[in-house]
Amino acid sequence: MPASAVHEVVAEGARTYKLYVKTPPGYSRPENADRRYPVVYLNDGELFFLVASGAPLLSYYNRAIEEAIIVGVSYAVGEDPIASRQRDLTPVADGAIKNETGGAADYLAFIAEKVIPLVERDYRADPARRTLAGHSFGGTFGAYVLLTAPDLFANYILISPALWYADHEIFREEERYAADHRALKARVYMATGDLEGPKGGLKGVDLANDQIAFGAKLRARNYDGLVLRDEILDDGVSHSTSFPSGFLRALEWLFPPP
Repeated sequence: MPASAVHEVVAEGARTYKLYVKTPPGYSRPENADRRYPVVYLNDGELFFLVASGAPLLSYYNRAIEEAIIVGVSYAVGEDPIASRQRDLTPVADGAIKNETGGAADYLAFIAEKVIPLVERDYRADPARRTLAGHSFGGTFGAYVLLTAPDLFANYILISPALWYADHEIFREEERYAADHRALKARVYMATGDLEGPKGGLKGVDLANDQIAFGAKLRARNYDGLVLRDEILDDGVSHSTSFPSGFLRALEWLFPPP
């Protein structure tokens, strides 16, 4: 892929992850030599990096959105992808899942201490406009970061977040946060497909209604500094198709043309 690079980063415990970095079309132009760009850090890099890098290209060319650097974080090298994401992206252990779970705190430390410093050292990144994006468990992780380390990122993109995880643990995390805080300075975009519940044949989980409930909970707190946009993508969008449209809509909202 043009204007892209791969870095390997070692986390505590000797796990290795790959970072897939895509700079936007204008990054290398001489007139932009002093320009700093917002960075979107993306979980599930193997699944979504190519989509996230390609989806905004036409919008860039039409100057409909501001250009951004995309950073996809891989699963741990050499591990089963499902096992890696179930460990890294979940906030607490859940015995209902056979793989190890509950490693989000360690994974967050890796992002904060290893990934972000590398990107901000090697690329013209704007530290004030970091964005964290994720889908499904990646959205769960994003919500966890929002409520435990909200100052690390300015923006959050939560697509089809699996808020059902561990009997809706994220809702309890929000209650703990609200007990001690009146402010939550962040811009948050959430989107879930209209088929991500009983309408789409899902049994036992309802991502769409969970998102509606979580959004209502955040709004009811009236947190100082929180700007929230949440949408149900109502044109037959499933869990498999929610990321491309939701991600591009998030970029259009977060990064209007300068």
